[in-house]
Amino acid sequence: MTHSQFHASLAFGCIVVLAGVALLAPAVPPASAEVQAARICREQGVKPDSIGYDYCLLQAERAIEWGDPHIARGLARATAEAREACQSYGLEPTSGGHQSCMDRETKARNLLLFSEETLRFGPQIADHP
Repeated sequence: MTHSQFHASLAFGCIVVLAGVALLAPAVPPASAEVQAARICREQGVKPDSIGYDYCLLQAERAIEWGDPHIARGLARATAEAREACQSYGLEPTSGGHQSCMDRETKARNLLLFSEETLRFGPQIADHP
């Protein structure tokens, strides 16, 4: 056996071993809806210690559970925009007026978000024989 044949068989053996390890390795489980929602909220500028984070997390997690990460991003963006709007009004984050503002602004922005979505319907009862 020549050196080149030895090296080729060694390389082939390494590839076979690595392929076997890759096939036997456990699959990485998908991230939970809560982890995905937290990432989306952070990406949209809603940090864990900021006003509206809990609301953002709740809404984004629900949208992910529905299977619609696009809506989750929109809801997180709406929360961030609502927080910015309330701050621009000069409301103190610890005041009750700020919480009322957040409630009002997030609801209004979420309605706008859903008004821009196209309706998607599943199979209808009348469609089935």
